[in-house]
Amino acid sequence: MHPDRAPADEFVNQRLEPIVTRALQRFRALLPAEVGLSLSLTHDDPGIRANADRLEHALLSVFIVAWQSLGKLATQIIVEMNEVVLDDVVLDDDAAKLQGGLPPRRYARLVVSNSSRMSIGPDHTLAPAPSLVDDKPRGAHRLPLVEVHDIILQHLGMFTVLPEPGKGTAFDIYLPTAMPVEESAFNELALAVKHIFYVDDYEPMRTLVSETLPDAGFRVTCFESAKDALAALQKGASPCDLVVTDYRLKGSSGVELLKQIKLVRNYLPVILISGYVDSALESKAREEGAALVISKTSDLSDLCIALHKLLGHTPSPALVNYSEWGRL
Repeated sequence: MHPDRAPADEFVNQRLEPIVTRALQRFRALLPAEVGLSLSLTHDDPGIRANADRLEHALLSVFIVAWQSLGKLATQIIVEMNEVVLDDVVLDDDAAKLQGGLPPRRYARLVVSNSSRMSIGPDHTLAPAPSLVDDKPRGAHRLPLVEVHDIILQHLGMFTVLPEPGKGTAFDIYLPTAMPVEESAFNELALAVKHIFYVDDYEPMRTLVSETLPDAGFRVTCFESAKDALAALQKGASPCDLVVTDYRLKGSSGVELLKQIKLVRNYLPVILISGYVDSALESKAREEGAALVISKTSDLSDLCIALHKLLGHTPSPALVNYSEWGRL
């Protein structure tokens, strides 16, 4: 287990907005009357795999630091939340340096700043000050920023601190979205769970797939190299129903792995994924027996839908709706 990652059973798929709202309410109760809290929460109510208490405490701590670092001219704390899809990251050779090395997928992004660093627009609303005794904050102890950083990493996100002398400290937070439990895209009792082999030398992408595909109803085993994946297939200790491989692999390529797989198990479906798909790559992959070629930049919805179709499942309506599957 990664040293910064909490046990998986502590995390639950749930809505992100209630977590953010609770943290904001507790924070608003801390603020003096002369300091405003301006909000712009433009999103589609994303889901997230989270430890709600831990994430709420981390966000509250971020809000408190932003307040404590206010510049002399600032009169409001500004919190914005929206959703973004990162895709170009996989097209760059220095992908690990872009957005903290985050893999391509949909993210909830929170920006925390103040009125001396960014403008307040027409889409911002002012949070009302609390008027009841019951609104007083509970557990307002601020976590050290290093602990906040660790919590965001445990949620597979990115946490950036942006201090500016005389103007306070701002924060930029990315959190990967997930399908809420009540929107589960499959019925475990209605179909046998299929086993997917996923091959990619980019560790964040393997982490993403290992957490996302089980939500879509699959068992998944990830491999860093073509050699390891091929060895597992030849050994046959664990049944495999379909292989998904990246095109660019260290010491090999997805097409070369595809050729080797067809020599071992000619009937096994193989999906090739790539950050850049053109007609030449698609034609070559098809010639070697690929069932499908998918671009990494098209979000995970295409991959999940393709897996269900190739394995004879009928995706639920939620799978076909980008607004739902795009949250993966």
